[in-house]
Amino acid sequence: MSILYVVGIGPGDLDHMTFHATEAIERAQVVVGYKTYLGFIEPLLDGKEVVSSGMMKEVDRCREALDAAAAGKTVALVSSGDAGVYGMAGLAMELAAAMTAPPEIVVVPGVSAVQAAASVLGAPLMHDFAVISLSDLLTPWDAIERRLVAAAAADFVVALYNPRSKGRVTQIEEARTILLAARASTTPVGIVRNACRGGESRVVTTLAAMLDHEIDMFSLVIIGNSATFVDREGRMVTPRGYKAGTGGQGPGAGETQKNSVDGHVADSPSRILDSRSPISHSRSLMIVGTASDVGKSIITAGICRIMKNRGFSVAPFKSQNMALNSAVTPEGGEIGRAQAVQAEACGIEPHTDMNPVLLKPTTDCGSQVIVQGAVVGNMTVREYNDYKPSAFEKVRESFGRLAAAHDLVVIEGAGSIAEINLKRHDIANLKVAEMAGCKAVLVADIDRGGVFAQIVGTLELLDPVERERIAGVVINKFRGDASLLAPGIGFIEERTGVPVLGVVPCFSGFRLPEEDSVALEKRKAENGDRDPAAERLNIGVVKLSRISNYTDFDALEAEPDVRLTYVEGEEHLRGLDLLVIPGSKATTADLFFLMEQGLFPAIKSFTGPIVGICGGYQMLGKRVADPHAVESDIREAEGLGLLDVVTVMLEQKSTHRAAAELLPSGFLVAPRCRGELAGYEIHLGETILGPSARPFARITSRSGAPVEVLDGAVSSDGRVFGTYLHGIFDNAVFRTSFLNRLRKAKGLAERRPGQGGDDPFNLLAAHLEKHLDIDRMLELCGLGGTLPE
Repeated sequence: MSILYVVGIGPGDLDHMTFHATEAIERAQVVVGYKTYLGFIEPLLDGKEVVSSGMMKEVDRCREALDAAAAGKTVALVSSGDAGVYGMAGLAMELAAAMTAPPEIVVVPGVSAVQAAASVLGAPLMHDFAVISLSDLLTPWDAIERRLVAAAAADFVVALYNPRSKGRVTQIEEARTILLAARASTTPVGIVRNACRGGESRVVTTLAAMLDHEIDMFSLVIIGNSATFVDREGRMVTPRGYKAGTGGQGPGAGETQKNSVDGHVADSPSRILDSRSPISHSRSLMIVGTASDVGKSIITAGICRIMKNRGFSVAPFKSQNMALNSAVTPEGGEIGRAQAVQAEACGIEPHTDMNPVLLKPTTDCGSQVIVQGAVVGNMTVREYNDYKPSAFEKVRESFGRLAAAHDLVVIEGAGSIAEINLKRHDIANLKVAEMAGCKAVLVADIDRGGVFAQIVGTLELLDPVERERIAGVVINKFRGDASLLAPGIGFIEERTGVPVLGVVPCFSGFRLPEEDSVALEKRKAENGDRDPAAERLNIGVVKLSRISNYTDFDALEAEPDVRLTYVEGEEHLRGLDLLVIPGSKATTADLFFLMEQGLFPAIKSFTGPIVGICGGYQMLGKRVADPHAVESDIREAEGLGLLDVVTVMLEQKSTHRAAAELLPSGFLVAPRCRGELAGYEIHLGETILGPSARPFARITSRSGAPVEVLDGAVSSDGRVFGTYLHGIFDNAVFRTSFLNRLRKAKGLAERRPGQGGDDPFNLLAAHLEKHLDIDRMLELCGLGGTLPE
């Protein structure tokens, strides 16, 4: 069938083209476009028939492209930026409507000029904005004026395309006059020339002074709204706002910060706060611990739900998280999974401000560092310590935004607060309480023993200023009669002067996704005897050296007839009904790890069903290449060869919430599974399918935007499959269909998808309400006697 791709090639640099755009041009026999734009993609044009023309020839170019496609050729018609934003997509469809037998038209999106310019300026488009072209060649000027007046009056951020040319010099002046009538002369304005391509330049100025700078047809101008401000690094930021009623306008009336803009001083709202002083007026409470895995995360989640149930607007916060398990926010940022669950307890969507610094271990001495949702690089411990002052500024920014938008922020600490060797570089514990100007509650775990020594020893190792921050103690995970603890509690309160705010019994009705290897080691120990059971499904998860997102299998483990264990040697494969290879932070390194452990040949010869998630999917293929050494120093590794796929690691990480639907080969894996699947993607690689592999699913949405992207692969017999979709087993219908296939093969009774019971967050909240002094905690965070608005 004849096909015309209308391709947005982005700002002009090949690095900013989408994979879909590159693929469309590679498929095309004929490429049609404005000669300047074709110059941007010249390396992709070898062997292609190229049709180029100059300015004002848009209709002719479109007709040539349509005619060539209608004649049976595969054609790519290129536009800069996005083809549907002042591009060729609309014209192509208009002209095709008049054809007797038009070709199929596929619009391939690209990074628009307004997005490119905004990224250069900072974050000026975080709230509602209008895009207006000042070119009156196709639109009468009076229509453009009406749009400018409406956008100015509605307080939109305004992005101006085609602001000035040699023949049009007055339009930008008239636009400025219209905007000055509706907003302050000190309103921040950004001017970006050649955004994201060679010769790029930017100016951040004011509405009053914008015409003092060069503006031409290669420029895009962005005028802020009444809330837009310029931060210390000279970036434009338009606050989005989290809370209904704020309107994204930043702090309340009178809260302004002086910003130096282009030599002028502008009064602009800002939530960026002085790093040398605590944040004022923040209502917050910090939950810290005597050690890792004492229950800080679950206590934080429970307090969040208690406060939500009492009518407060509440948000979770963890400044720095070292986690093997992460989650993706609606905007595509990556945060610790526990903070995403805590956001659910608060009844709000997760946001990167809730976990501004995420560390994902890649080696024993280094981690991938993710700041406000985006990867900044891989760092050793020493490199990260040098970077921490910059990271802490981001921590302050994020906390300031949350504190300004919510009645209460519940802060979670990390590990132990008494690690004296780490305190000098601490940005995760009591330094955060100092920044927030809040009190802290210390959580200790009685289940591991020595709880009174934990509490006294921790407090003794704090300096006097730090100790003043500790306003209460919680004894967690108790089993038995709490009255037996009375002598010990009395001793603690007398010895330390810190009250015990509650003794929390072990709670089995809720399990928060675990974060680190401490929790994973504990679960391995709890697996106990590994002998398989005939009356259950025996599932083994390979314990990789750089395992990540092993919470993908929590839903499997929760099934009543499933026994899940972690596989560390060849002998652990005996009797398994399913083998799972999980995600990895270093896929090539973990392939060598499998060889060192003797698991590589054992997995290849395993005859039962095998599943690979993300890095595990990559390992199932024939080869994994890492040409840029983004995950490790190993540039290439042989895969297990169980799927006919190869993977190449890319420098840019893909992080998306995703929706998907099974393809026919996916139904081999999960018969009778219908409906949409939900999950999330966090990966660096691109995997290419060979002729004997069939795609598992089609991704239909990424971060809220509709897409059509093939995912995963299935072997011809359906025994082996892999996918990039984390959380695939959280989909009850898919999980049940998949497991029923295994149950049937083993002669076990099939099951129905489990029915949802009571809200586990409410169960947790009720549990904590019974055993904690919540009124005292409200007083500690400044909400005692306060009624929510």
